[in-house]
Amino acid sequence: MSPMAVCPVAVVCGVGLLDENLLSWLRARDIPAVEVETLAGQVTTGAIVELTQRHVVVDTTDGRVELELAALKELRVRASQPAQLSPAVEVQLADGSTLVASDYAVADGRASIALAAGGQVEVPAGDVAWVRLQPCGAVGSQWSKLVTSPQSTDLLVTRKGEVLDYHGGIISDVGQATVGFEMEGEVLPVRRRKVFGLIYYQAAGRPMPETICRLTLADGSRWAVRRLAGDADGLRWTSPLGVERRADWANVYQLDFSGDKIVYLSDLEPQSVRWTPFFEMGQQREAVAKLFGLRRDRSLDGGPLQLAGRAYTKGLALHSRSEVTYRLPSGFRRFRAVVGIDDAVRPYGHVLLVIRGDGAVLFERAVTGVDPPLPVELDIQGVRRLTITVDFGQQLDVADHLDVCEARVVK
Repeated sequence: MSPMAVCPVAVVCGVGLLDENLLSWLRARDIPAVEVETLAGQVTTGAIVELTQRHVVVDTTDGRVELELAALKELRVRASQPAQLSPAVEVQLADGSTLVASDYAVADGRASIALAAGGQVEVPAGDVAWVRLQPCGAVGSQWSKLVTSPQSTDLLVTRKGEVLDYHGGIISDVGQATVGFEMEGEVLPVRRRKVFGLIYYQAAGRPMPETICRLTLADGSRWAVRRLAGDADGLRWTSPLGVERRADWANVYQLDFSGDKIVYLSDLEPQSVRWTPFFEMGQQREAVAKLFGLRRDRSLDGGPLQLAGRAYTKGLALHSRSEVTYRLPSGFRRFRAVVGIDDAVRPYGHVLLVIRGDGAVLFERAVTGVDPPLPVELDIQGVRRLTITVDFGQQLDVADHLDVCEARVVK
């Protein structure tokens, strides 16, 4: 893009909506619109001019906006969406990058990964963490458990019906017809069609360069990124393992810069959780407590957290009277969330929400089923224990389904 070609792009805080004039302008020049969100929640919408290790520059109606990467949560490309299908072949590298592939082969210690979106990646076989050669289906949880468990040797994984089985040994060459697998000093040619996946032994504590962000492509691949650079023509990046790649912005979905700068409460184990019924229930209390207990990343009804028609993927759902306490990691300064009675029970519901930091009240307010979603931002610098209490309101405990969406602490 020419330095003088400033596009008619709006900067919208918290929403990031584009008007038709802007969309037409960008489409005519084949420039994808991006949304850049800061840790403070401000969203800048526009066209990429420059992306470096330190900052991103975006064209807007008010001129060019420069934002430091250290202050960013994420950058999203509006025109793309990540693939939702389970890929036939999936490869995870030792740096945590997970690639959607169409084929995988190993010869003479070098792994060749044919990417589903086109192109090929070649790395030493020792830089591969695991390879799934068949769709997961009903054995997905078993596979996840295997790849996250510590190993003392390579594993060759097979599938028998709805059960995964595995054998320890050394993985050698991987071809179209067979997988070489050494057991007790003998290399066996295992038919590839019988192999569900391969898990390579990785020594604990392997040093790895720091990442600057996590990149998600439109094909569903997720890359750890050590270095990056970009302009109007596309994005270039280098992984911690030294793999260099490039993509047009139309094939990029998201750059996640949050790293350790954001922690969602739903990803933390609470220090304590207590639920108290409005009426004493005797022996039924334990069963009812499971029904009205804390939910993480889903509503009390089991569906998505939803406020004013918007579904949230992260957050807490609590019923009156609930009290949950978290021990916070150090170094975090702000608590942010959007609270409200879940859409499933509105306009009913009436609770008293109290948030305390180390026992001191930071926030106290009644929340009802007719209120719009309420953004909450609190100073928690120095706070070690954060307690959220959802107390009974003016309607006994009827429809007291409070969602604390995107509940997170930010550095």
